[in-house]
Amino acid sequence: MKFYQHNHSEEFSFATDNPKVRLYDVLLKETDPDLVYLEMDIYWAYVGQFRFSKRPDGTSAPFEPLNYVLRQPDRYPLFHVKDGESDPSNPYGYRMTDVGDGDIDYQRFISAVTRLRGHRMAHHWQAEHDNPAESFTFARRSSAHLHSLREKC
Repeated sequence: MKFYQHNHSEEFSFATDNPKVRLYDVLLKETDPDLVYLEMDIYWAYVGQFRFSKRPDGTSAPFEPLNYVLRQPDRYPLFHVKDGESDPSNPYGYRMTDVGDGDIDYQRFISAVTRLRGHRMAHHWQAEHDNPAESFTFARRSSAHLHSLREKC
């Protein structure tokens, strides 16, 4: 049996007892890579990037979600692929859209992970949308976009 952790944006906030350390970094450090795997929800990771770009003291704390995967690719066999249009007026920084209609650069993300591993089958990319306007249309369009990226990556 394997245990998988699925993130939302809050995991990228800072520890209350050590406000220079992200909660996600604590999770990675304190869990055994052989027992705990991660299912990165890429959309929510980028929301975390937007929401938690500064520490509680106001100092800059940028991060790139892709770098977490590149540092420990074996811990990330699964990905939720959601997309979002950048919207700085939204508290989350994005408005969720169908995969391929947003601003998250999935070609760069998937290409980097695929290049690192040398093959596509080590990771599973699952299109997802929390509240699609039309679920079957979302599934068709998002699946087609992911398949087109597979050809490019």
